[in-house]
Amino acid sequence: MAIPGFGILNGMAQTFRNLFAPKVTRQYPEVRPEIPDRWRGRLDLIYDPFGEHKCEVCFQCAQVCPVEAIDMSGFDSQGNRIRYGLQEIYDERKDPNAWRRAGLPARAMRNPARWDEEIDTAFVSDVVDAYQARPEALVAMFAAVQARFGYLPERALRIISDRTTIHWAQVFGAAGLGDFRLLPAEGHVITVCTCAACRFAGGDALLGALADELGVASGESTGDGAFTLETSAQVASGQLAPAIRIDTLVYGPVTPDEVRHLVHQRRHAAHDPAGAPASA
Repeated sequence: MAIPGFGILNGMAQTFRNLFAPKVTRQYPEVRPEIPDRWRGRLDLIYDPFGEHKCEVCFQCAQVCPVEAIDMSGFDSQGNRIRYGLQEIYDERKDPNAWRRAGLPARAMRNPARWDEEIDTAFVSDVVDAYQARPEALVAMFAAVQARFGYLPERALRIISDRTTIHWAQVFGAAGLGDFRLLPAEGHVITVCTCAACRFAGGDALLGALADELGVASGESTGDGAFTLETSAQVASGQLAPAIRIDTLVYGPVTPDEVRHLVHQRRHAAHDPAGAPASA
């Protein structure tokens, strides 16, 4: 038999339970920040005291990583880590309709062309063997692979993950750090320094000027393949702030007008080779 007033009391208890809980917008702002294509990281889900995880399906993780690279984990109310990564958890996230419901453009979670690309897998295995598949040599393996292919193919990263037993999410996340590249660069690679010193000295203005001049965002290439715009926190020392690197040449300190001039020089270099600077 139902207890009179139990429903009201239950509703009041639910209200008071959530009254002092952190607002969702504090953890997942309504205005989602743009995540640079080269940014990679690791997110932990937050569990409330009642065991409900705080994944709000914001799709920020899926915007920058393929589903297979997402490793979801969190803590229960006793502080114990909970980790789950079963493929079925992400099935809905792979549905284009789910992307539209989240207000994001539908896109493939993994690019089959990139995954099935032909690479020298024997070379990648030899690199892993050279470092005895030691996890602490991960960065050195990345450097060797990028030196060979010009970037870090997804297939190579999967081989490294399998051979070193490092979780795929960690391998993929580490590959987005430093000067490693997940896509082959086209034309001149312009890298804007985003270290604290450069940003304080006006690095964001340089990035904005280059983005406007080239018509692309960070991590993208121009339609004609002449330029690729990137960011990195490891371009130059603080004395050169703000700085950029074009291919292997570092320029700094520079102004927005000066970086536009450098772009103009390289645009005309094909017709006038003497117009391109020979040194930084």
